[in-house]
Order: sequence, then structure tokens, then C-alpha cells
Amino acid sequence: MRPIAYGLIIFFGSGVLWFLFSVVAALEWIGGTVGVGTVLMYVFGALFFFSLPVAIAAEIWRWIKRRRK
Repeated sequence: MRPIAYGLIIFFGSGVLWFLFSVVAALEWIGGTVGVGTVLMYVFGALFFFSLPVAIAAEIWRWIKRRRK
């Protein structure tokens, strides 16, 4: 499978999980604690943010490498 396909899968999957853990983190915040939900919210937020640029860069690198042959 091509890098852009993996990037899209990670993008949409981490977007859903980011939203889910954002709700969990908000409920933890209301309860007065900071726990695993907050950490996972940041992890999946970073994956959501960086997945497509990395996939696009990998796709361009693959295209350049294939074009040289």
C-alpha cells in the first residue's frame, strides 16, 4: 500500500481517538484530576497533526526515487 493511504488511515483513526480522549480528558478535568485521558489526547492529537505531512513527504520521496530509475 502507498504511504498516502497509511497516512489517511492514521489521520482519520487518530482524529476519532483524539475526539474520544478529549471528551475523557474534559470529564477528568471536571472531576479535578489529570490522568491518562489527557496524555492520550495529546498523543493522538500529535498523530492527527503530523500524519498527513509525513505521508505526503514519503510519497514525494517515493516519487523522486522512482523517477530517477
